Amino acid sequence: MTCFWDSILRSLTQDELNILGSNRNNRDLIQSFKNKNKLCENISWQGEPLHKKLLEENMEAIKEYNIVGIGSGHLCSTCDPFLCLICELLKININHNYCNHMINYTIKDNKRTLNFNSNTGHFS
Repeated sequence: MTCFWDSILRSLTQDELNILGSNRNNRDLIQSFKNKNKLCENISWQGEPLHKKLLEENMEAIKEYNIVGIGSGHLCSTCDPFLCLICELLKININHNYCNHMINYTIKDNKRTLNFNSNTGHFS
């Protein structure tokens, strides 16, 4: 199940994929995130800046992410490292509606906003 990655790929423009250095496939996208991994110091989550420890843990999670296992699904966390990184790298806000609970990732001077929905088993 690759619904997390499929949804992200569908939402990004070709210009954004070019910034990431990615083609339109899941493995390439994940590898691009791993290559461009960084502390997401400019992101606010639910209106609050992220603490240094969380920033470091998110960066480590992306570094250690096992691309081989993507078919088993992505366990999207409440403050997901990949969603934070998308915001940071592309200057995009993300609204993630998880089981009718809105989770907001924001960055100043954003270019646009992506909207995702998920429940305990699917991300779109």
